[in-house]
Amino acid sequence: MAYCERLSEQLAIVATIDPVSQAGTAVACDVFQMTNHRRALFVLSTGANPTGVLVNIQENAAAAFTAGTATLLTRAATAVVGINSQYLFEVTAAALSAGFTYLRAQITPSGAAHLVSMVVLADVDRYKPASQYDLATVVSIQSTA
Repeated sequence: MAYCERLSEQLAIVATIDPVSQAGTAVACDVFQMTNHRRALFVLSTGANPTGVLVNIQENAAAAFTAGTATLLTRAATAVVGINSQYLFEVTAAALSAGFTYLRAQITPSGAAHLVSMVVLADVDRYKPASQYDLATVVSIQSTA
């Protein structure tokens, strides 16, 4: 049988929003750099009351996303309305503006409390294994291989 990398070696968890009940104010995932990646997949999970949640995928030229420095990617704002649902947002490195290499997602709920969480997976184009680029607090990786 030919060797095949584990998914944990092919995909890096580059950002997360741990499950949180958020009301009224924005919450953002970790900032990560797309330099080593061709694609990133933002996986959002919503709870029972997501109406009015806005998801923005933002780009920036620097790692510090201070007030007014983040730029919204084209077609990256989505109103979330699905109850107990998942939303996928895929971004390619080619979609970023010239000179921009940093990404993050920002979730802004309406006034009511909303349960949300997010995991961002990215492929690793240049250096392996992807697990070296994980920013999440992964406790354990279990595999049958």
